[in-house]
Amino acid sequence: MEDSYQERVIAIRRRVGGEAPAVIYASMHRSPSWFFKWWARYEQCGLDGLKDLPKAPKHQAHQTSEEIEKAIVTLRTLREKRDTDETKYALVGADAIHRELRDLGYEPPSVRTVHRVMARHGLIVPVPEKERVREIIDRHYPTFEITRPGQLQQLDFVGPNYLTGSSQKYYFVTLRDVCSRRVALEAGKDRKALTVVGFLIRAWQKMGIPSLLQHDNGLEFRGSNRYPRSAGLVTKLCLALGVETLFIPYRQPQRNGSLENFNGLFQRLVLKTQKIDDFQHLQKEVASFEEVANSKHPHIPLKGKTSLEYESLVHFVPTLLAEDFTFNSRFRFEEPPDGKVSFICRIRKSGRITIASEKFEIDAELAWQYVYATIFVKEQKLKIFHNRKLIKEFDYNLKV
Repeated sequence: MEDSYQERVIAIRRRVGGEAPAVIYASMHRSPSWFFKWWARYEQCGLDGLKDLPKAPKHQAHQTSEEIEKAIVTLRTLREKRDTDETKYALVGADAIHRELRDLGYEPPSVRTVHRVMARHGLIVPVPEKERVREIIDRHYPTFEITRPGQLQQLDFVGPNYLTGSSQKYYFVTLRDVCSRRVALEAGKDRKALTVVGFLIRAWQKMGIPSLLQHDNGLEFRGSNRYPRSAGLVTKLCLALGVETLFIPYRQPQRNGSLENFNGLFQRLVLKTQKIDDFQHLQKEVASFEEVANSKHPHIPLKGKTSLEYESLVHFVPTLLAEDFTFNSRFRFEEPPDGKVSFICRIRKSGRITIASEKFEIDAELAWQYVYATIFVKEQKLKIFHNRKLIKEFDYNLKV
């Protein structure tokens, strides 16, 4: 059965709006493979990915000259050696090789052809398919329309990690802009809230202050289980700067997917590859990797642009935090500020959700679905939204 571009757009729009894949393809009388094919295309290329590909490839195999093929193999091999400052943290995928060919003055074939050349020369090891796991249907999981840098940043901790021959624990705090993929990264010796606050101040002096900061429920972000209605230091900083802080669901790190992918790359290229002698050396390597990630690594969703190139292309002007900004660990507001603290929660079978170790009765008929719960600090109200509609409200005095 033939399909159309408009039909694919409708399916993707419904998914972005929160509908489950199974509901979408069943109601459209389509197969699961049809839906997930176009969803994968959309994730990789946006709306352009929903268009039909040309019947014949633009570059036939025989059109790849011997010179370009040799260049592809050489560039891949040099990058894999990682024996120079230029290649130490370089990506080795087809997109990165394609970009370097272009920078060197070649007229490169398509990215797919570059991939095929590397595979033909045994430079790419096929990854075995993972076993299919049971699909988890996320009903009404809140989504955000991210159209520009500075709207949403994700924050996370990695660690503890150890250097060879050392018992000292090291932690890595990372921040990433979801739109531009720009990152800030630092190494530290603890995961205290004050460490996070110091990092955020330095990061926002470089990257700019976001509208929304998303992170998990670690105590360094949240505060205290003993005093669930007392704001932690990170939350106070966000409220002071007009940033809405957002806690993702418990035990669902994949919700910080953009940052999880970067953390994996960082561990693979730095922690598992480089011989690092001491903390000072570690800090130097972390700073070097941050610079390379922002200025050298191309991104498929950005159409091959690096993070800094993309921000320049869209004329992004960040709201930078003042260089002399300070924030005392004992800071308290004289009166509740006009700010928001939000949580994405999954309703349990009992009809309850948990926010900062407290349980709130919502609706058992909505079991296993998600709600967006927001504390309106000045109003001293906790408001529960399901599918963008207000369904419940509680008095909530957050001590700030």
